[in-house]
Amino acid sequence: MTVSAEKRAYRSIINLIISGQFRPGDFLLETEIAEKLGMSRTPVGKALTMLVSEGFLNKMPKKGCYIPLPTPEDAEQVFFARKAVESQAAASAALHATEKEIQQLQEVLSKDHEALASGSKDTYSSANEEFHLGIAKASHNQYLEKWVRNIFWRSNIYVFYFDSFYKGKEFSVPQKTPMQHATIIKAIADRDPKKAAQLMEEHIQWTYENLLMKY
Repeated sequence: MTVSAEKRAYRSIINLIISGQFRPGDFLLETEIAEKLGMSRTPVGKALTMLVSEGFLNKMPKKGCYIPLPTPEDAEQVFFARKAVESQAAASAALHATEKEIQQLQEVLSKDHEALASGSKDTYSSANEEFHLGIAKASHNQYLEKWVRNIFWRSNIYVFYFDSFYKGKEFSVPQKTPMQHATIIKAIADRDPKKAAQLMEEHIQWTYENLLMKY
């Protein structure tokens, strides 16, 4: 399947942030990004607009897009909202996911293990995105899917800048991620909405505590 220039720009911008080339507070200028990626400004501009709409970037009139500055208060609100929304998405997925969607979620687990084995930030980020947004899609609720996507990307500001995995040090949060993802998928496959919601809430709370409560 051919990936559009906009999608390539979208993923490439995320990779630039993961790799530490931009920090919170930095502006992501369309011309600078286009030059870095060797792309035209049009797909880069559309990708930046998408990242703003998803809550990953903020936009200041006449200045452009920038990475929000993390704060403890914002982090607490973001992860509280993630628990509320994603637990319900997992419950809905347990009721409505197709067998094909469940199979696709199970295939993500191999990427989790691959990321830990190789230390690949891009692979881990991609697998985590496929897992959480895949469950949101499998909920078959367009509002839950929209809210999950928005709050997931906002929380990734904290994941990318606080998790030692992304800072190139010892593993922290990703270490238990494959096991936690596996138990959530099993609850969805077992058609157990209560268990799926509980496990998702615990997973996000565990992530929050390991990322931020020690700082």
